Amino acid sequence: MRESTPLDRVAGAHDAAVLAVARRGDPVSRAGLAQALQVTPQAISKILGRLMERGLIAEIGTVAAGPGKPTTFYRIVPSSRRAIGLHLTRARVHGVVVDLTGEILERRELEIGRLQPVDELIATLAEQAHDLAQVGRGELLGVGLGMPGPVDWSEGVYRGSAQPDPWRGAPLRRLLAQELSLPVLLDHDSRAALVGEAWSQPGLLDDAALVLVEDGLGAALCLGGMIVRGAHSQAGEVGHTVVRLGGVPCSCGRRGCAQAEHRAALEAGDEEYAAQVLATVVVDLVRLVDVDRVVLGGRTVYAQHERTMDAIRAALEEGLRAEPWVHVEVILSTRGTDLIAVGSACEVLEHEYGLPQALVGPG
Repeated sequence: MRESTPLDRVAGAHDAAVLAVARRGDPVSRAGLAQALQVTPQAISKILGRLMERGLIAEIGTVAAGPGKPTTFYRIVPSSRRAIGLHLTRARVHGVVVDLTGEILERRELEIGRLQPVDELIATLAEQAHDLAQVGRGELLGVGLGMPGPVDWSEGVYRGSAQPDPWRGAPLRRLLAQELSLPVLLDHDSRAALVGEAWSQPGLLDDAALVLVEDGLGAALCLGGMIVRGAHSQAGEVGHTVVRLGGVPCSCGRRGCAQAEHRAALEAGDEEYAAQVLATVVVDLVRLVDVDRVVLGGRTVYAQHERTMDAIRAALEEGLRAEPWVHVEVILSTRGTDLIAVGSACEVLEHEYGLPQALVGPG
């Protein structure tokens, strides 16, 4: 494989921009794309030619609107590409295969019920991926794996929590790729979830935070259209920010962490305090990174989403009362309990067809 050149990366960025518009589902025309992307119709013709040659975009017909040349319309080809997403927790594997638009073609869920040794875990994940690979048509691009952190995205290694942890330090990406003979991406579950939301709603979440409540509590950030990972791939670890001095002991060694307080409140049946913990986390995120949308997701959130949404909106209204020009929308994930698995698959699509990282700085 030859090295990519700056011209290749520019072409990739243009292709990704056209695909992002087409992913919204409506038919597109050369004139409409040129206006949306602020480039010439001639440039759009070249981009469409490349995408049609690769089977990603197809011509769907022409419409005559008065004198002059009829307008040709194009649409994305969802079935042209597939990706597999796996959501791994301590107790289960939830898997999906999606098409190019991120729509689910098939889902699987397997209860593993225990911390399997690494070699057994890889075999379990590979079996799930092999089953999903039989579903759908089009090129299979790879497998995304999302799991609770800390996860080293760049190295593909699960860093683990506290000892003993049989998965700690395991190069899961390399081991699974060897087993499957497919490209594999490994990421923190909350970042995978945010990519999934952003892929299905191009441009909507350019400055957003996704707060994920599963077995733990985490967040992911998208600022200026870029997913923020941090120097150690741990950006967004809000679960271990203190919300109550001298509070409940946390597994990290401190007291009063948001994750520990939230879990303890739910175990005590105090849903109101649990919602207030999440509201505090969201207001702090908005203050810290200035996002205009907050997405809530995770199995635990869905169980109490009305109370949680009300608490967050009330806290934002109170906290931002002195700044009426600051508008923050709070929304529930559109992906339900498939969120992390779909997001993991969409990370594969994003890696292949998203904006080339070399255009915006080092990864």
